[in-house]
Amino acid sequence: MKKLLWAVVIFIGLAIIGIITQQGEDQIKARYNNATQSQKNCVETLGQGVYKDKPLEWKLDNCNVAK
Repeated sequence: MKKLLWAVVIFIGLAIIGIITQQGEDQIKARYNNATQSQKNCVETLGQGVYKDKPLEWKLDNCNVAK
């Protein structure tokens, strides 16, 4: 019975984390969609080369895209 309870608690915890993460990703995508074409070009440029592994939020911040 305790194993089932722990499984339920873990499942609920993971679901909450997933929901929070999805909301954050939606906000980041909205920032990109609201950026000017020049800012989008900047993000695309940073998406190549040395900074390709940086997260989208970092690229948006460095291209001065409003939050």
